Amino acid sequence: MPDARSVQPIEQLLESRNDLWRGRHRPAGEALKSGRTELDHWLPTGGWPCGRLVELLPERLGIGEFGLLLPMLAEQTRRGLPVLLIAPPWVPCPQHLERVGVALEWLVVVRSTDQALWATEQGLKSGLCGAILLWHPRSRVRSQAIRRLQLAAECGPAPVFVCYRPGQQPPPSLASLRLGIRPGPELTLLRGNDQSKILDLGRSNVIPLHTGSH
Repeated sequence: MPDARSVQPIEQLLESRNDLWRGRHRPAGEALKSGRTELDHWLPTGGWPCGRLVELLPERLGIGEFGLLLPMLAEQTRRGLPVLLIAPPWVPCPQHLERVGVALEWLVVVRSTDQALWATEQGLKSGLCGAILLWHPRSRVRSQAIRRLQLAAECGPAPVFVCYRPGQQPPPSLASLRLGIRPGPELTLLRGNDQSKILDLGRSNVIPLHTGSH
């Protein structure tokens, strides 16, 4: 029977590690504000976790995964931190990005899909980026490649977001968050402990129209 005195230090060591998941609530680490108070309150980390992998599983590409991150991405560019968009399925409209506050000189778009995973890993290892968003190529998802991104994310403070295509199955991983996305957008928490597993941001995305006096 193990000595209780020897078990306690091990327990304390495990609790101090925020990169280990033990089937319970993860210790909170640093997080970037999402730009939406309601979303920050809903996310287990109080925002987008720094130096961690976040997996996005949209029902279809283009239903809100980019807009979900845009306030945070814009803030990072305004702070003078490079933001990488890797293998996006479309070319972002620079005029729209500028209108929502993105400092375009700090935005890097890598359109090639051939070396998308490698470019993501190198960006993370540099420790210089403010955030990285990767749309996973159409190829099969390999657990070893995702694991490499997890480890590379620990080299710096940037969160990395991997957006899977419909039908792609993410491998077992130690991602801090895994979010399903439906039109609205409506978010489902697939990994990460929280009291509420579904959040509908559709209402907060509606901008009321104000009519002028006649």
